[in-house]
Amino acid sequence: MLDEWEWIYELQTPGTILGLKVRKWLVRRRTPYQQLDLALTEEYGLAFTLDGCFMLTERDEFFYHEMLVHPAMLSLESPRAVLVVGGGDGGALREVLRHPPVEEAVLAEIDPDVVEVAREHLRPVHAGSFDDPRTRIFITPGEEFVRKQDARFDVVIVDSTDPIGPGRRLFEPEFFAACRDALKPGGLLALQAGSPFHHPEELSTTVARLRELFDRVQPYLGFMPTYPAGMWAYILAGGEAVDTPQSVIESRYRARNLRTRYYTPELHFASRVLPRFVEELVSSAS
Repeated sequence: MLDEWEWIYELQTPGTILGLKVRKWLVRRRTPYQQLDLALTEEYGLAFTLDGCFMLTERDEFFYHEMLVHPAMLSLESPRAVLVVGGGDGGALREVLRHPPVEEAVLAEIDPDVVEVAREHLRPVHAGSFDDPRTRIFITPGEEFVRKQDARFDVVIVDSTDPIGPGRRLFEPEFFAACRDALKPGGLLALQAGSPFHHPEELSTTVARLRELFDRVQPYLGFMPTYPAGMWAYILAGGEAVDTPQSVIESRYRARNLRTRYYTPELHFASRVLPRFVEELVSSAS
């Protein structure tokens, strides 16, 4: 086992470890919900874990946050009200606020320690998004917050951990139904769905549950170096906006003057071309 004082690491499977050499520990804290660790590493900058799982590193977080946020945001003509469930590090919130139509960005995070640590140490990630005048922060379980909303949001983005610990309820059918009800007509739900390689059941189960609730359910993939296996799944769910044409996506991307480092309008559609084993996985989901 790696020396816990020299490495920040994730036991990604019983036989696979990803470890990053620590230059300096910044936070090691047990919150009421989970173990929170933050370190400055030799090669990846800031590295943030919850319950021993990498949430982000400074070097590659934009891979994930851009692919989670922009496909949904650009699929709508004018997304004015957006809800981020989880995402207490502020990275998804940062990307949401880059879209000029946004008038209200709501963050519902269960763990106040995550937001506190992010405010103090993760400025390169949140980039001041917590203090943007359009932002409203609620410290509350996401599933409870969503249940109280009624056709209020254009986009709901679920930036959760995997379905273990506090994140488990954010993958249950009742939560997805509440997300559907929280969306305005024509609104979209976006979420991460784990590693198709290591945890295929997470993707197939999530797709199946969403198909019971939404007219269109579109899985897509992105590369995330510090997540298990590097291949990461996302899902976009809703109505006709899921299939917004590429020419429209490209036009909106230019009009909103977005400057992304991973996401592009071309990748928006290329990411929907699934490897055969993933295609079979989602095709059989029921």
